[in-house]
Amino acid sequence: MLNHIAKKRNLIERYSQGERNFEGWDLKGVDLSKVDLSNAILRNTNLAFANLWEATLCNTDLSGANLSDADLCGASLLDSNLSNAIITRSNFSYAGLSGVQFQNVELNTANFRLAILNCTNLRGMDFKGSNLQKAYLLEANLANTDLSHANLNHAFLFRANLSRSNLQNADLSEADLSEASLHGANLKGANLSEADLREADLDRIDFSEINLRLANLSGLNLSNVNFIGSNLSKAILHNAILHGACFNGANLWNADLTNADLTRADLTGADLRGVNFDGANLKYAMLDVGWMNEARICQTILPDGSISHRSCLS
Repeated sequence: MLNHIAKKRNLIERYSQGERNFEGWDLKGVDLSKVDLSNAILRNTNLAFANLWEATLCNTDLSGANLSDADLCGASLLDSNLSNAIITRSNFSYAGLSGVQFQNVELNTANFRLAILNCTNLRGMDFKGSNLQKAYLLEANLANTDLSHANLNHAFLFRANLSRSNLQNADLSEADLSEASLHGANLKGANLSEADLREADLDRIDFSEINLRLANLSGLNLSNVNFIGSNLSKAILHNAILHGACFNGANLWNADLTNADLTRADLTGADLRGVNFDGANLKYAMLDVGWMNEARICQTILPDGSISHRSCLS
């Protein structure tokens, strides 16, 4: 312990005197909580098991550093360089990481819960199985990123670039994906319940067998999209363009499809109990016999082109 205290005192004294180069130092297990080492060179430094809780490491060179099992909870690392760093089991929860360089870093065992990664370039990174719960990733570049099995529950991904990313089996429940680009992303088995997808780019997305319960898809152009076997119970799809969309076997229980364009959509085998079709256009749509007994219909254009006011007074 005395050795750790001496190392900390030596580091702080030399930093306060203007020294910034501490490359290769052995600071394993040292308590550096709340220490300010901004603009320091900590390249190839051993910080394994170090306590960096609420430390200030802005614009710090940590390339090649060993941060395995280090606690960086609440630390500020804005614009720092973590390229080639070892961050196995590192704790970055609540940390400020906007602008950090993560080249050649394995991120999948680190904890990024509630971390701030806004506007950060994470293109092509491996976040497989990572904990990004409630993380802030506004306008972050996550194109071609592996986020399979990642925990993105309640993550803030407003305007994030997730094009061609792998989100297979990821938990995106309650995530804010409004205005995000999901062009060509793999969402197989993903959980998008209660996710906000308003104005998102969903081009070339297959939504089959995905949990979209309570998801907000209002106003989106989802023409010809595949929703086979998906859970859309209580989903918000009002004003959505669903021309030619396929809902075979989908669960649309109590979904809001008011004013939606469902022309030529295939709704055979779908659970339509309690669906609100008020003002919707179902011209040429395919539906099972008796579907009108399940749903709400008011000023709805039926498959034969006629308009029904059946539920207007109920």
